[in-house]
Amino acid sequence: MQIEELDLNTRNQIYNTTKRVIRKYQKGISSGKLTAEKFADNIFANKILLDILDESIINQAEFQNSYINYINSLMQNQNENFKNYMESKYNKNTIKSTVSLQILLKNILKNSDCSLNIPIQYLNKKDIEAIIKYIQTDQIDIGNEKIYKYVNKPVNQSKTH
Repeated sequence: MQIEELDLNTRNQIYNTTKRVIRKYQKGISSGKLTAEKFADNIFANKILLDILDESIINQAEFQNSYINYINSLMQNQNENFKNYMESKYNKNTIKSTVSLQILLKNILKNSDCSLNIPIQYLNKKDIEAIIKYIQTDQIDIGNEKIYKYVNKPVNQSKTH
């Protein structure tokens, strides 16, 4: 089984757990001394995911490979977010595109009866695009599970994959 095949709630729990551990080792990750493989080995050895998944799933080579790829995507997202943050401090066009996306998101939220659990001004461009995709398709890209907890969907509209 791969991470992509899990339901959104389980993926969100894996995301939160993994992100919490990634923060502890941020310096090693950003310097490149800690690879995704070493990170995953540490997670598996310490049985950190056992609260979320059955051990038989965790021990599958297919799951472990997908988890390593997942960690790589989280690391890339984190590095990209930091780069974008640094660029946005000096680039006013980023702010303008975010405002137009915020307006688009507000209209989509209004038309879909969905609501946000976070003030819209705290969302970056990538978060807004991911939320729009989630509302319209009920799909969340791997590594972007944090937006799952940002959106309240009506009960009849909420689905898990």
